[in-house]
Amino acid sequence: MAFATALILSACNTAPQNQLIPNPAHNDSMRTECPGVIRAYTELPDPTTLSALKIRAEQALANHGLRVLWELHSPHGQGLAFTEELRDRQRLTRLLDAILPAFTRYPSNFFQRMQVRDIVLVKDFHVGDQFRLAMPAPESDSLVYADNGHPQLCMVGMEMRAHHEFYHLIEHRLNKDFYFRDPAWLALNPTNTNYGQGGATAYGKQFQNLGHPRAGLVSLYAGYGPEEDKAEVFGWMMTPGYTERLNDWAQQDSSLAEKRQWMQKLLTSPSR
Repeated sequence: MAFATALILSACNTAPQNQLIPNPAHNDSMRTECPGVIRAYTELPDPTTLSALKIRAEQALANHGLRVLWELHSPHGQGLAFTEELRDRQRLTRLLDAILPAFTRYPSNFFQRMQVRDIVLVKDFHVGDQFRLAMPAPESDSLVYADNGHPQLCMVGMEMRAHHEFYHLIEHRLNKDFYFRDPAWLALNPTNTNYGQGGATAYGKQFQNLGHPRAGLVSLYAGYGPEEDKAEVFGWMMTPGYTERLNDWAQQDSSLAEKRQWMQKLLTSPSR
């Protein structure tokens, strides 16, 4: 992570409110490993009203004890509220289609145990001059998710990001540090495993997050730092389409199998 409380797998240049983000922002780092169809939001059925979409989101997340906020108030990033315009309704529909399934995959009360209260849903979210699709915000007990106007997006990859970012908040809750170098986790790596200089160094070069590049790593991005390694294993484990590949690789990769088991235990014993 390259900031005090924010990180995501996609970073880009700034853009005006009513303008799609120009290249290279349209790069989706998950497209090469996308297990589903990449579709454009303009192909989705036209949603009826903004209020109907908001009610859909609020009801779905209330089932998990979560509140939805439609405006972002944070010193760490800026995002715009969705409007009644058709394009905004299409973008919000796409965001909800990608992230709402993610919240159904957790044990009862898991969000409360991790002290997550609010889910913030906005568009055109950026931290400094970098556009992002999500941000953990433990200081406000919240997670931020955004649609940033990518004309094509791996929908399943966006769900994976939702889990990935949630893990960063979990790490902060358990160890009071996004970058905690857990000796027990590091001991699971094959001999001579070396990490990179952090997730931020993956961007600005049309990065593609390839799967299982070497023993012990579920993805290329996992090799950029132990904090990303943990979040990637968690994200792949939690997301249908990705978890099947993780399971297949783990059958031949004992290090990866142990990391997956670590994260499975975390879901049932979050106080570890």
